[in-house]
Amino acid sequence: VFLLKRGLLEHILFSIIDSGCTSRDMLQSYFDLLGELMKFNIDAFKRFNKYVYTEEKFQTFMTQINSSLVDSNMLVRCIILSLDRLESGRCSLLSYMACVENRQAFLFRLVNVINENVSCLNTSLVVLMLARRRDKLAFCLNALREEEYAEKYPGCLLNNLHNLLCFWQRHYLNKDSTCLENSSCISFTYWKETVSVLLDSDPTSLCAIASYIETYMDLGKDFLEV
Repeated sequence: VFLLKRGLLEHILFSIIDSGCTSRDMLQSYFDLLGELMKFNIDAFKRFNKYVYTEEKFQTFMTQINSSLVDSNMLVRCIILSLDRLESGRCSLLSYMACVENRQAFLFRLVNVINENVSCLNTSLVVLMLARRRDKLAFCLNALREEEYAEKYPGCLLNNLHNLLCFWQRHYLNKDSTCLENSSCISFTYWKETVSVLLDSDPTSLCAIASYIETYMDLGKDFLEV
């Protein structure tokens, strides 16, 4: 609250939107700090609305986020986490992220840029956990499959996600998860359960990646033969 009253959020938004900053290191610092200021804080989202009051400013802000998702993924994660606690109608940024299609677009791009970047992988998992909480996990996986088909890479994205989640299980096997729990306010048990559900080998489970990989490989074969 003290930092908000001192105008730190507005300073960060100026640096991201209006200063013309192109340094990835600087932008990542701004994004990380902005995420911590805004997470679960409705006053911060209201201040965001006041500063980003035009569509042009909002689009400039989103362009900066999308220009390097590896650098901005922590901010994306904080916004998505805030969706569970705050009313999305009060802020353009929350409203934007409340749209399933927009979250799905972020997920698709995150899975494409992860390359065992644990931070991006955890942000992807936050999207998937939110979908699971809302009984939309099957919808989410099916949308990824459809995106694969549209991009003419059947099976590639979901196989990659499956491998990354296996990596996640190994990574956190004997690793302290306190930081992950505290930063997300989601129990590590739920993190592990979600990964287990996604990695379930039962091809009949609509929440398991295996279900969509096998089906999609058949579709991919037909597609490639056309």
